[in-house]
Amino acid sequence: MPNLQNKVIVVTGSTRGFGLATAQACLAAGAIVVITGRSSDVVERVLNGMQAEGRTAGYVVDVREEAQVHHLAAQVIQKFGHFDVWINNAGYSSAAGMVLDMDPREALDMFMSNDLGAMYGTQAAMKHFLARKAGMLVNIYGNGSFLRPATPTALYGTTKAWLTSFTRSLAKETSGSGVQILGFSPGMMMTDMLTSPRVVGEQAREQLKNFGFVLRFLGQPAEGPARQLTKVIASQRKEFVEFQMFKPWTPLFGLLRVGWENLTKTGKTPQFELKHEPAYQFKD
Repeated sequence: MPNLQNKVIVVTGSTRGFGLATAQACLAAGAIVVITGRSSDVVERVLNGMQAEGRTAGYVVDVREEAQVHHLAAQVIQKFGHFDVWINNAGYSSAAGMVLDMDPREALDMFMSNDLGAMYGTQAAMKHFLARKAGMLVNIYGNGSFLRPATPTALYGTTKAWLTSFTRSLAKETSGSGVQILGFSPGMMMTDMLTSPRVVGEQAREQLKNFGFVLRFLGQPAEGPARQLTKVIASQRKEFVEFQMFKPWTPLFGLLRVGWENLTKTGKTPQFELKHEPAYQFKD
């Protein structure tokens, strides 16, 4: 079990999916955890579910709003005196679809959330960290972070490519400051972003005809990557580290596992729902 005893950790976008799993893993490792979400009812429900009064706090934050993110940092400092780790997790993929089939307004909203939200969080956190000459900033990478084609989620992948370049530049600019930077790529996870995706256009629909099989051999519960992230946070000593859950041998191991499950009749296709929509068309 990694030791994050009494570390104050902020996780943005943490009322569901990987963010929630990360918050729970940090809490289990002894941390004091701050969660955020867009709905006060949901934030309150998640806090109640954690059952860790005094070791958790929750705030309603839309990371697309710069003032709200800086206010979050101020609120955490006011309540706990400081924070040790800030995880820019908030973000989403709006839909699967070819670049030419997607509504540009979806690209803009994803950029606002996935990239500007991370930039706002970074600036708010680094102001506190640099003054203390200590702390760790974590940016969550994703499909597209390492400049491989991300089709059929290319627009989402583009936001993650931006975030990777941003994180690497930040690490270079703050080298020697005492602040640690971590880029963490959790891989494909069985969250609602994958199990209930919108699919735009016929090309994407065709590409996703074997989606269930892909989910089965590459998808994993969010709890595994979340536990790994806590281990990396607890053990990191370098100024800048990038960590990938997806390894070159991951697909092979996935296929072997599925083959064994088929042989022993112990596996099953994950439950998912594809919501199909026609391709976007510009209208004068």
